[in-house]
Amino acid sequence: MDEQIMACRHLAQFFQIAIEYNMNEIDFTRKALCSEYKEGIEIYKPQWYSQSQYYYFEEFMEENIVESKIYNDEEIEYEKERMYWLGYCLQTWSNKTLKSGKEISTILGTKGIEHLLQNYKIYHTVDPMYVLEDSEEYLEIVIKGDSSSVTLL
Repeated sequence: MDEQIMACRHLAQFFQIAIEYNMNEIDFTRKALCSEYKEGIEIYKPQWYSQSQYYYFEEFMEENIVESKIYNDEEIEYEKERMYWLGYCLQTWSNKTLKSGKEISTILGTKGIEHLLQNYKIYHTVDPMYVLEDSEEYLEIVIKGDSSSVTLL
């Protein structure tokens, strides 16, 4: 399997677990993008793919305090799908732009993550790079390009 696709799937599954642990999506996303787990999958170290995401999630929880949110039974499946998509999309951006999770988190900020989550129903059926282009335009940010040209507009 392609390393980049594997990284997307791993981060997506990691994001999905946040709902099982009743974590606030935005706070979790900001912290997960800056986590040791995200750094590990960015450099495609084999050991990061040999363990279950639950194993790394336990480590993540030891190092991070994430705001909680209680999901009712009707929300859980939808929220897990939305978080899976978000993780997959953000890792795709990382792969294609060569930006780290920390850089993407900084550029997007809370407003950008809220935008992605609020527009899941529209965005989840299109290519993640289209989502990136549309988000850059709407949020007036720049993620694509070399690291020296990344700036907030």
